[in-house]
Amino acid sequence: MIESKIDKVLALVESNGGWSSVYSAYPGLNEAVSKSNNHGGSPQVPCPKTGNGRTKFRLFRDWVDTGGAYHNDVGALPGGIDVIAFMESCSKSDALNKIIDICGGDLSSISREYVQNVKASQPKGINDDEKAKRVAKLEKLFQHAIPAAHDQSGRIQAYLNSRGLKTDAKTLPYTLGYADELWWGDGQSKPKKLHGLLGSMTDSDGNRITIHRIFLNNQGLKADVPNAKMLMPPPSYIGGCSIKIDSPVTEGDNTFIGVCEGIETALAVREATGCPMWSCYSDTLLEMVKIPDNVTSVLIFADKDASGAGQEKAEALAARLRREGKFVDIYMPPLDIPNGSKSMDWLDTYNLAGPSAFPFRLPVDISVNTG
Repeated sequence: MIESKIDKVLALVESNGGWSSVYSAYPGLNEAVSKSNNHGGSPQVPCPKTGNGRTKFRLFRDWVDTGGAYHNDVGALPGGIDVIAFMESCSKSDALNKIIDICGGDLSSISREYVQNVKASQPKGINDDEKAKRVAKLEKLFQHAIPAAHDQSGRIQAYLNSRGLKTDAKTLPYTLGYADELWWGDGQSKPKKLHGLLGSMTDSDGNRITIHRIFLNNQGLKADVPNAKMLMPPPSYIGGCSIKIDSPVTEGDNTFIGVCEGIETALAVREATGCPMWSCYSDTLLEMVKIPDNVTSVLIFADKDASGAGQEKAEALAARLRREGKFVDIYMPPLDIPNGSKSMDWLDTYNLAGPSAFPFRLPVDISVNTG
């Protein structure tokens, strides 16, 4: 039997002090590791990459063995390889090489017997039963949801209008859905039955990985609950995924797509420019989004954050895509961040300054339909 590179790397990690040793190479992980060691359990801490938020990230209870963690914007990171891929904004294959470097850069000292012993004792971050439960919950919601364009209650149109959007809800692509009955719960407050706008997050192969939920009240306004926007727990890693609202558009030799963080921001860009858009949910997932090989140009509509995170993530994405041979433009909102606010995005820009504040308007024949 030939051991895989993953098995050898896991054995190498074990022989070099485990995941706590690997994570010591990342100062951003220090707080999570320290709190877990000192208090037990899985305390929540700020994002280890950006420092943003107070409860963005936590290590699993069995992280010492698996390396696993959970990030509110990314979902489950089942093992240490996934965590390093997240920290480095790279593929799992590149993460393996990074771990090898951290552990001394030599797999030759790892015997076949040692690999098998480590593999036999290695627990799983998320077991098959838990994955099956998550898949079942996703499928149940998919089965009971309808396309947002088919909503007869008027709530989707009301929500769009409440956000300053003029898009005719009947023209919304089928990647956006509507749930007439959508249970909200945060594990602390009493669950509530609400309504919701849904965004289907898919991977680069088109597989549905999870659902982004925007909870709405009876009038179609954003529900008055903590965390009115939530991702369902994904059964697998969602790095690289996005809500593919539109298909890329081809003009001559150029095939292009626009990307941004929020669904509403994407809809604002579509209205103002006609550009086909993907929503990536957060700046973290924006940086990690996977763009198909046939797409030659990517237009990044970044958020302007007081922390600088939106621009930083957009620039990191642009650098990666340019290395892949793509043409990339980054568009930052031209307006200043208002006093008392933490950010300015393109939806804010649309509401404050209108379509004229946007960098371009596509010809009608290649613009997306917003009604």
